Amino acid sequence: MRVLLTSAPEVGHIVPLLGVGQALCRAGHDVVLATHPSRHHLVTGVGLAAVAAGMSSEERDAERRRRWPDSDHQPATAWGVRMFTHVLAPSMLIDLRVILEGWHADLVVHEEGEYAGPVAAAEAGIPWVTHGWGSPLRPQDELRSLEVDAAPLWADAGINMPPRAGLYAHGLIDPCPPLLGAGAMGAGVRWPVRPFTLGDSVATRQVSRARRSTCYIGFGTVPYFADAVPEITAAVEGAVSVGLRVVVTTSDAALAQGMRVRGHAAVEVREFVSLPELLPECRLVVSHGGAGTTLAALASGVPLVVVPRGAPSQERMARALVGAGVGRLARARGPDAAAVAVAVRAAAEDEALFARAQEAQLDIAAMPPPGTLVQPLEAVVG
Repeated sequence: MRVLLTSAPEVGHIVPLLGVGQALCRAGHDVVLATHPSRHHLVTGVGLAAVAAGMSSEERDAERRRRWPDSDHQPATAWGVRMFTHVLAPSMLIDLRVILEGWHADLVVHEEGEYAGPVAAAEAGIPWVTHGWGSPLRPQDELRSLEVDAAPLWADAGINMPPRAGLYAHGLIDPCPPLLGAGAMGAGVRWPVRPFTLGDSVATRQVSRARRSTCYIGFGTVPYFADAVPEITAAVEGAVSVGLRVVVTTSDAALAQGMRVRGHAAVEVREFVSLPELLPECRLVVSHGGAGTTLAALASGVPLVVVPRGAPSQERMARALVGAGVGRLARARGPDAAAVAVAVRAAAEDEALFARAQEAQLDIAAMPPPGTLVQPLEAVVG
């Protein structure tokens, strides 16, 4: 069986696909992941083949600003899905057509934010499966909005658009843990799977709260979300005030320098960190609610403070974490991020929050591994 994986060029979009890709390869199937070459190192680094498709993040964002100049001053909810359907997807579709014409895949597995894969599969007459990021999936109103945004993509291809713009049409691979309200509107076939993290290993060893003395603060790799200077600064102050060592990841040189100038001996600033290595030392994680960081934290038994930065998936994740008792929600009000420091201090001292995160760790470890997906996906092809 030949399987084409398709992804937008973001770390949080690509990484969830890697577990199923590895499992299919181990079962003897041919697997190729299509995304922009700027992210191919993530794919080849876990032993999978990569092929070029679509725009880079920088090219896509530049085109978004050209088409919608006011978008930088609007929340991501106003333009995020439209950017992926109107800007990225058409460029992906051109390349996916060429790939499928020459490679003749039997199945397409696309991540939930890559919208060209279903169109290319429909044109080729082959099935496609959606792979979720691990956030609680979209409610009905967001699915209706997606259909509006994706309609031109399907119309230009001369194909009647399926419900939900093709999401879940032939199945859903869902790494969202049950404690966060796993499930999806309109997914007739759903396969739960344990979330995949780079450097992945199943974390089952539980470390007591007393032995955890670190707070990890990271807002992902997308600059629009990651450059959260007031929020990160306030989170650092809150963590240091309760005696925690702090590790911050940021690619913003000015922010990193600002952290160093403050002179906190307990604060370490890095561009990259291996979460599986760091998280067992952590008592708390502060993030924007991206699925990758969130699920990695819970898989190591670490509660979170979530500061959503505007993406709908981040808002859904934040609500789910609070509802499950494994996280606290904080919101900055413009440059005033005092609420973030307050939330960090409270969460770091909350024994019940930590205990519930330890339960979540066991729940995630019990989820089915990626290898369990092989037979269902073979059955989709028939």
